[in-house]
Amino acid sequence: MAKIIYPTIDLFLYDLKYSLGDTQKEIEQNQQNFLNKLPDYIDSSLFIENQHTLESEYVHLLKNTSLQMKPHNKQYEGYFYPVLLGDSYGLLIDCALNNKVDAQPTQCFAGIKAEIEPILKGQTANIGQTWMLSGWLPLTQTKSHEEIAQACYESFMPDFDWEEDLEGNGHFLGASIFELTHNNHHVIVIIYPDENTLLNISGKFYSDWMRLFYYRHKILWAYNQSRLVKNYLQNYFSTIKAGNDSLEQARNKDNELNKLNQILVNVQNTLNDYTKELTLLDFQGGTIDINLSNYEKRLGRIEQKANRIYPNSATDLAFFKEFIRLAQDKYRLQITKDTENLERGLKLLSDTINAVRSRVEVEKTERDRYFQNFVTLLAGGWAFGSFVAGLPGLGEKNDNPVRSTLIKFSNLKLSIPAKPNEQEPWWLMPATKGIYTLSGFIVAIVLLLIWRRFWRRYRSPVK
Repeated sequence: MAKIIYPTIDLFLYDLKYSLGDTQKEIEQNQQNFLNKLPDYIDSSLFIENQHTLESEYVHLLKNTSLQMKPHNKQYEGYFYPVLLGDSYGLLIDCALNNKVDAQPTQCFAGIKAEIEPILKGQTANIGQTWMLSGWLPLTQTKSHEEIAQACYESFMPDFDWEEDLEGNGHFLGASIFELTHNNHHVIVIIYPDENTLLNISGKFYSDWMRLFYYRHKILWAYNQSRLVKNYLQNYFSTIKAGNDSLEQARNKDNELNKLNQILVNVQNTLNDYTKELTLLDFQGGTIDINLSNYEKRLGRIEQKANRIYPNSATDLAFFKEFIRLAQDKYRLQITKDTENLERGLKLLSDTINAVRSRVEVEKTERDRYFQNFVTLLAGGWAFGSFVAGLPGLGEKNDNPVRSTLIKFSNLKLSIPAKPNEQEPWWLMPATKGIYTLSGFIVAIVLLLIWRRFWRRYRSPVK
């Protein structure tokens, strides 16, 4: 049977403190979600005042850095170690079997996990989490380090497959270290060579592991966020495309200017949302770049630190670099290609919408011009009609020249000469001034239309 001494589980949890555009209420809710992962006996008085508001890469949140666990089962011991990592929270929950002498069967990892899970109250970390399993081997153990690690993993994750989930392995402080992933589960198994390495040396690296795993999960989180943003962009693109089709259909009908304007407004609003989401997509790419650089630097520092503290040990963490290649060749490249393609889509949509908007503006201007001309004609005709009606003696039968001219103009319509003593047209018979105003108005409109027709011919360029 595979056995191990002082089996320990370290759970690294990462939660978002705030993201771009979060309100103060949302930030406070994020903080509360993080605090809910801590037991009730850790109250706010134990936290460093105002530290949770500082913009810093790494801040201890507890006054004593860590706080001892009060396990339900006395055979376990452990502690809590919360920190602030820039725009995120980090929490380390350490729990171990309180026995540093006797070798324990690897199945005990299931019991340690069962001690940790109630503390979380069913909550999960929204950025990510890493489980680290560790211990050292008794001198009488004949199984290889990989066999022991596999037994630990299968006890901890009974439904998972070691061969399928194993990402890589190497050496750390003379220990054998293995990395496994299964969907969103990230597990590290470290089999230390002796008690001193685990208890007195490995603890110096917890802050480094806290950062390294955070950068890893932040990269994966940013990539997952980019997939959500891409889905929003595709939906917006479909909406804008449908709006553009509606514009073309409405444009081919008469008297649809108001409808065209409304469709344009809706399309433009969606286009603005599309542009914002495209900016967020590029932002996620930048998040991956920053955290990828930090991940690579922290990994190099861990190796250097291990070789400096324990120069006689073999430290080889090259397998962790596979994640660097994965992030570069898949996650970052995918976002770059998506951004380029969606930017082309944005340009195509913008050009199409702008072309339709220009045509609508031309039609609107033309209609406005016709309306203004119509109002001008009405105003001119009414002014002339009022002028005619106000002439002195217009309503009397005398030799008023204006009256005679209007009578002649009326007769011209029928090409009949005026006869002596013939009854005058009804619109020149003595009556109210409103009749003369209307008559003058009609005459003025006709004259203005004739004048505008000849003026356009005169002003048009000779071809």
